[in-house]
Amino acid sequence: MGLRILTEQPRHLADAGLLVLRAMIGAVFVAHGASDFFTPGFGVAALAEWQRDAGIPLPELSAPFTVFGQFLGGVLFLLGALTRLLAPAFVVMMLGAVLYVHIPAGGGFFNDSGGGVIGYEYPLTLAAACTALLLTGPGRFSVDRMVVDRWARPAGGGREPLAEPADA
Repeated sequence: MGLRILTEQPRHLADAGLLVLRAMIGAVFVAHGASDFFTPGFGVAALAEWQRDAGIPLPELSAPFTVFGQFLGGVLFLLGALTRLLAPAFVVMMLGAVLYVHIPAGGGFFNDSGGGVIGYEYPLTLAAACTALLLTGPGRFSVDRMVVDRWARPAGGGREPLAEPADA
């Protein structure tokens, strides 16, 4: 095998890597959505008011999109369901957080927890990870793949092979 181990791996390991990435991103979004939704004193109305004060456009629409999108979308991401539809929505959400929250708050790239300044590396990293999943898809260990395997069959009843990504 030699140096090939640096660039090649069995397909199931790539799928396992996508599962780990997708599950972690999903868990982060579920946690943030649940925190906004279930924490006393928070919720959609409180978030809409906070977004209005922060100058975020259309807080009456963006607040429920944020809370329910993070919570329900995170659950679907964990399962690998509708991954390529959710990924761009999460990218938009995270770039919105960078542009409307983190940069206006005076944050640079890094968080300064001692000074209370919030950096934008965290939402930018989530946006990049969601972009990667948009480009790669959720992998074999996903609801999306199970649906495709079940329903994407040719008229003759046989199984249509799914195309594997080309090696770089």
